[in-house]
Amino acid sequence: MVHREVGLWMQTSPNETVSDTDRSVVRDAVLDTFAKRAKAGKRGPFAVDRLFRESCDKLVDAHIIPPRLDRSHFMDLNPDQRDHHPDFGAPTHIARFVRQVLWELYLQGILAPASARERPERESHGRAPHSAPPFSCLYLDYCVLTQYGLDILTDTTNRIQVHDPDGYLANFLNADPQPDPEMMRYLEECVSVFRGGHFLATIVLLGIASERLIEVLAENLRDTLGDPRGTEWFEKRYRNRRDISARFKALSATLMGEYADGLNREKLKDAFNGVVTLTFDQIRNARNDIAHPSGREFTWNEVSGFLHNYVQYFIYANRTIAFLRVIQKTG
Repeated sequence: MVHREVGLWMQTSPNETVSDTDRSVVRDAVLDTFAKRAKAGKRGPFAVDRLFRESCDKLVDAHIIPPRLDRSHFMDLNPDQRDHHPDFGAPTHIARFVRQVLWELYLQGILAPASARERPERESHGRAPHSAPPFSCLYLDYCVLTQYGLDILTDTTNRIQVHDPDGYLANFLNADPQPDPEMMRYLEECVSVFRGGHFLATIVLLGIASERLIEVLAENLRDTLGDPRGTEWFEKRYRNRRDISARFKALSATLMGEYADGLNREKLKDAFNGVVTLTFDQIRNARNDIAHPSGREFTWNEVSGFLHNYVQYFIYANRTIAFLRVIQKTG
């Protein structure tokens, strides 16, 4: 029996947008449906409509989708063979985004299409697929996990998840003070190419974002030192340095020389000398290896680690910026 959803949901506009927070929750729900299978050693094939319905049930539990009026679960529903893109009664904008996330996983190489011959009868509700002949070699209604996908889904190192750019970028967008727009422009592009598996481009863009973060910190140090002292330091001892490494050393020396006691009270001195300095150098060295070809190869885990470390790097640099701005106001 096919369950119909008419009247069971409040209608939503198909043009309604999904908030950044909800996007992250939706991605987590979709990935969780695959992660539990991957951790059980299952590679598929899996029926995409079943994964869709399972994800929607998780979104009800997460309060992203309201409960059905009849209290039934999405997994209790059967697909309507007349509907080529069934929402199963889920709000249209959420359903579309769930499908988008599934498609992204194909593009990222986490999923691959199955063949019609691989279709398990037990997941097709006892019916032959209506849209694919038995000789079909690519059948998008069924998917399999790639080896790369298994590695991502079973990773236990707590690295930044490739599937969730919104969750990663929220670490910066929700910061106080707000991050520099130019840094965010490069960082957003960086995350996008990382998801596509382009590791060299990821490091180059992350290096540019890192340089911009240091530049903003130097500008705040200049303003805190005041005129004419700060302007003279910025123009003659910072900006005219040949490369970013020399500029960072000039910044660090003046910052610690002028404000070491205050930074220490705010528990920022050790963090700057440790996390900020080490991460800055790590990213700079990796970028230099690309700019001056040395044959170095970068793995997903290594580049993921750069992105993961950049969060703490930014947090401490941003707290240092906030510290300098307080001095500007009170000094």
